[in-house]
Parts: sequence; structure tokens; C-alpha cells
Amino acid sequence: MKNSFIVIFSLILTLTLNPIYAQEESKSYVLLNFDFLKPSNQKIQEHIDYKITVFRDDAVVFGPSPLTHSVTGEVSIPLKLVIGKEYLVTIEVHGILFSTIPIESTSFRITIPDENIQRQFTSSNSLKISLAINKDPLGEQKVIPNWLKTSTRWWAEGSIDDSTFIFGIQYLMEEKIIDIPKLPYPASWMDKDIPVWVKNSAGWWADDLIHEDDFVKGIKYLVEKGIIHV
Repeated sequence: MKNSFIVIFSLILTLTLNPIYAQEESKSYVLLNFDFLKPSNQKIQEHIDYKITVFRDDAVVFGPSPLTHSVTGEVSIPLKLVIGKEYLVTIEVHGILFSTIPIESTSFRITIPDENIQRQFTSSNSLKISLAINKDPLGEQKVIPNWLKTSTRWWAEGSIDDSTFIFGIQYLMEEKIIDIPKLPYPASWMDKDIPVWVKNSAGWWADDLIHEDDFVKGIKYLVEKGIIHV
């Protein structure tokens, strides 16, 4: 009986340490871009109320976002997705030109780093949505993009978590849009909690109550404390 127990325990230990299950998935920063188009002429439809949810294997990895108004009809959302995995992106339209409509939706299947453009109609054909994955839609224009304000507002309101917001900031640092100098001291000295004042400052910037420079100071603080890694 004692020998049998040893054999069983050894088998369980071997399976647990199998390196196949210990492999980390490789992720990539991307911008998920989608435009709302008028079916009649394929031009951008302004003033859209929408929600977005991203699924992987039937599990939600982003969203559902709060009901958000897009003035321009053009939306970009920063995400960190696993390379080579398929995701389902569902977009719901709740309003057009400040008028509430019966919810219309459509879904796209995307795989990272595939960057093809997909276009399809919403369920009642009121809009055509064009979706693309673009790693640097800004080109040489190195300014803080408008999509960050949407992401920041969601974060300040508690609609997305800290890690989702930080992904967007890390994307901007990778693209050299926010320039943070190297740290003068080792990471072991650093804290890990985001102070309330940083979140408040971010929310004020998203609502145009403080200058962009004050927002960047808060981001620099998070980098210096090791909460965001350059």
C-alpha cells in the first residue's frame, strides 16, 4: 500500500511540472480601430452611441464598455491580445445623431497580428462598420491621441480595470508618444498601488478640466514607481 501511494504521487507531480502548461502566451499591443459609415455613400457617420465587447473562447477579455458617444464616428481602443489567437469583437449601436434607436449589433472575428480591414452592416442595416487592426495609425504625428481620453474616462469611472488602462499607456510609450526618461533607481524600491490623486487627475484631463501636461506628470509618477514598466 505504501509503494502504491508513492507511485501515484510521483505521477501527479510529473504532470504538474509538464513544461507545456507552463508556457506563457506571447501578447502584442494593438489599436482596434472601427469607423461607423453611412450605407448610402460610405462616408463617416458622426455622433454614434456604442458599446464594445471582446471575447476569446466565449470569455470576455474586454468590456462590455459603458455606453459611449463618438463625436467623429471614428473609434480606436488599445488592447493587449495574444498573438495567433482568434477573438470575437461585438459592437452595439444604441444611438445615431443624438437619437436612441433599437440596439443594432454586428460581430467581427480577428486574429493578431492579422491587419486586414473588415466591413459589414449592423443587424438592421442602418450603418456599415469598418474594423481594422492598426499598430501605428498616427504615423509621424506624435501627440496624445483622442482615444486615450475615452480609455482614461472609462478607467476613472471604474468601467475598466487598472491593467487595461495601463496597456494603453504602455502602447503610447512604445510608440514614443509619451516620453518617460529611464529610472535612476532599482525597481525593488518601487510601490505598486495607483494613488487616488493620479486617477482623479486622469479623470479631470479626460473631461478637459486640466492641461495635458498635468496628466503626463501623473503617468510619469506611475512609471517612476514601477506601476507602469517602460
